[in-house]
Amino acid sequence: MVFTVSFDPIIARLGTFELGWHGVATAAAVVIALWLAFRTAPKIGMPREIVERVAMAGFIGGLIGARLFHVADHLPTYLADPLSIVAVWKGGIAVYGAFIGGIIGGVLAARRYAFPIWRGLDLAAVPMLVGQAIGRLGCFANGDAWGAPTGGDWGVVYTHANDLLPHDLLGVPTHPYPIYEIVADLALVLVLLWLRRRRLSDGLIFCVAAIGYALIRFVLTFFRQEAILFVGLQEAQIIAVGTAAMALTAFVLRGRTRATV
Repeated sequence: MVFTVSFDPIIARLGTFELGWHGVATAAAVVIALWLAFRTAPKIGMPREIVERVAMAGFIGGLIGARLFHVADHLPTYLADPLSIVAVWKGGIAVYGAFIGGIIGGVLAARRYAFPIWRGLDLAAVPMLVGQAIGRLGCFANGDAWGAPTGGDWGVVYTHANDLLPHDLLGVPTHPYPIYEIVADLALVLVLLWLRRRRLSDGLIFCVAAIGYALIRFVLTFFRQEAILFVGLQEAQIIAVGTAAMALTAFVLRGRTRATV
């Protein structure tokens, strides 16, 4: 079965500004993720006003990290047109950059406000994954994060010239990678919601989220089409291995303590 995506991923243009479905999905992801965090905070005894400040710092850090990682991945393109680096509304963000930048921004703010870091990371785990799932709808709409060719008469086919996948893949059935990840992310969210009901050391839920997402990216990236960097692995898979190793180490260490910092 072939699903065809033929609509223009750009909704409207105003001069050099373009409003695309990717931008709409990203904005929705941020709003819903923040809403979930703010809604959950009072239920676990965390002051909303401090959560708002830390969350906003995490959002800013995530936005910067996501764009910087993407620009680094496509450096020749952006060196040829430096002004396009700030054109985030056109799409082009890296998920791991968002996670790393968001964590750095949030942790720095948490230290400033004497906020329990590990408990805050636990709070952020579900909103981050829900936001990621929503954001992948934007990737699906514009051909960003495209999958490899399926090699058969099934998959998703992009046909519009403004889609972001390589033009030699237009009209070619490819794996609907964003849909694969949406399903996997939401399944991981269900696991985390179940873990919330159990008495766990602060930080363990976040560690499970990090390990789970690393596993998702490692497995699903086999259905992507990116450059092989090392021992047959793509960049996202190498980052996933490193992330999983650090998160697993943190999981073991946090499992031995009831600390809240």
